[in-house]
Amino acid sequence: MKAGQIRHFFAGGNTGVGFHSFYDQVVGPGPDHIYILKGGPGTGKSTFMKQIGEALLAHGFDLEYLHCSSDHNSLDGLLIPALKTAFLDGTAPHTIDPVSPGAVDEIIDLGVFWDSKALKANQSRIVETGKKKKACFERAYVYLNAALGLYRHWRKTNYSCLNQEAWLSALHEIKADLFAGCQPTGRQGRLRHLFASAITANGPVHYLESLGGAATRLYILEGPPGTGRDEILKRLVTTAVDLGRDVEVFHCALDPAKYDHLWLPDHKAAVFTSTWPHQYPPGGDRRCRYIATGAFLQPERGLDNDTREEFRLVFLTLWEKALSWLGQAKRFHQDLEALYIARMDFNRLTQLRNSILHRLLQR
Repeated sequence: MKAGQIRHFFAGGNTGVGFHSFYDQVVGPGPDHIYILKGGPGTGKSTFMKQIGEALLAHGFDLEYLHCSSDHNSLDGLLIPALKTAFLDGTAPHTIDPVSPGAVDEIIDLGVFWDSKALKANQSRIVETGKKKKACFERAYVYLNAALGLYRHWRKTNYSCLNQEAWLSALHEIKADLFAGCQPTGRQGRLRHLFASAITANGPVHYLESLGGAATRLYILEGPPGTGRDEILKRLVTTAVDLGRDVEVFHCALDPAKYDHLWLPDHKAAVFTSTWPHQYPPGGDRRCRYIATGAFLQPERGLDNDTREEFRLVFLTLWEKALSWLGQAKRFHQDLEALYIARMDFNRLTQLRNSILHRLLQR
């Protein structure tokens, strides 16, 4: 039996406006079953989903992995499109509650597998560690917000120097290629909002190669902020939706209001922005068409070299400070995990996981 394929992305992120969630976007219309996992750090939610995913993958199911934006090695969600089934971590900061309890949504309470008395004996340590972790995230967001302000100013300055005809010409070329012969379906296309990258405690992480793997056509927009990339993506989304085509929109990890990448499943086509910290591997791929959006600038009207270098250095300082605080938050989280792991009955949890997996395979 041929193993299934996995798509990787994030549904939430540490951004310049705090934690931003798209968890209401991850499950498609008409889900059959949603398992909502509740429990503290270290109670096995990520491992639970990974092991179910590994078993389903071996049986040929295609999967979608939602990675944790603080630690991309952990999962916050598992989607099985063929079964219209999802497993979602329903704890903070992406708290999820049942919409149709019993009919669609089922809560898996991992708290029934822990030793409450032992945890109670560590109450003060758990509470204090949780407070320290929260404070670290808050400080990280202060620095990310400052970096976002600098980034937006740079983008605004570049946009004021943009040759409008140049980026519009690139837009029309992409539209003509992507939507040649497309007729309106009579319905509006569905948008699904996600993140392809995240600002993690280990630095920036992206899954562009995973998302572009199934594409027959790839458009790579390379260039600094404010060089027409945002405008091209927004116009393409509007055209696709008006024609009735579904679109996955992947937002900027720093500025979640901004589009960074598109996936059009009906066309098996992707449009990616490739720049630090999410660069698509350069050259050698016949599917790719690279467009250098920096060429759309009128440089004599932009920032001088000294100002650009100052922006770069200040931005990187803020960025590194944010990563440092995210790293400290991760260490406090690991301390909490250790407290819970030692007090969990994982044998009973394994029995529950095997029971659910059997139900899924029977379907």
